[in-house]
Amino acid sequence: MDATAIARNQELQRQWYGAPLGELCRELCDRFGTTQSALAETLGISPAMLSLVMRGQRARIANPDAAARLSAVLHLAQEVRAGTVPAADASLALAEIRASRTPGQDSMGVAVTPHRAGDDGPADPDPDLRFALRLRELLTGRASAVDILAAAALLEADHPGLAEVLRICGAGRTDEAVALVRASGR
Repeated sequence: MDATAIARNQELQRQWYGAPLGELCRELCDRFGTTQSALAETLGISPAMLSLVMRGQRARIANPDAAARLSAVLHLAQEVRAGTVPAADASLALAEIRASRTPGQDSMGVAVTPHRAGDDGPADPDPDLRFALRLRELLTGRASAVDILAAAALLEADHPGLAEVLRICGAGRTDEAVALVRASGR
């Protein structure tokens, strides 16, 4: 693959995730004290596929369930950074994301808030996050992020609100999509 294609893929990753996936995945491995192979297992993809997206040879993870698990892991990292999930509870949340690959579990990879002392049990997953991830899965299951962004550009003049939903929920960062869902008061 030539350098121009890799640069284009990394730019798309910046638009979708806020940074190239190579940077983000290395940060995830450092933050959670895990290996690239273990991260790939959590996402439900091969280590070779993860390596391709990390090097920019692929722009995205095509499997919507694996892409949703990646969004859930990125969201978990944000929660750990913000202090809303204690770092000590992160391994439990990662295990729950990994377990979402099994039949009968949440196919969206949404992490359930870890159990804390004094709780009656695990809390329900964030419904706004779940909604944002399901909307993203619906959109990206029918079109690439590039096509979604192109459609948003076509709609911008006459339907700016719809264009915003497409841009943010179909090709934006997960935290921005959740904020949009919350702002909508759905």
